Amino acid sequence: MKIKLTLIAVLALVIAAPVAAQDGSGFVISLKNGSTIRGRTLSRDEATGKLRLAMTEAGGQANSYAVIAPEDTTDIRSSASESDSIRIRLKGGSDLRCKEFSLAGDSVAVKLGSASRVEVRWSDIDSISFAQ
Repeated sequence: MKIKLTLIAVLALVIAAPVAAQDGSGFVISLKNGSTIRGRTLSRDEATGKLRLAMTEAGGQANSYAVIAPEDTTDIRSSASESDSIRIRLKGGSDLRCKEFSLAGDSVAVKLGSASRVEVRWSDIDSISFAQ
């Protein structure tokens, strides 16, 4: 009986590990169909314009991805934690930190406060990362 309980506990941990990796802090992308996707690294394919979200990582390398069409998103925000933010590095060395942004064609509308937004062209963005 102890062996069965031990095997069940180990199996539950193995199944829960990938789910926990996706439920942690990071990007939360809301889609127009009402679902959300979570991930830690976001990039954009210059040729197609599609977003690539690394959903699980191990040792700094992505294990699973989601490829998303920008027109399918409603907003992109950081997780609910107050210390979490999104860091947008611009070419030329400056940074923008925000909790949320949305996509508008070839630009990103960065929400800086409750009523202020800044439009940034994708071509001016060096990287978008999640920061704690």
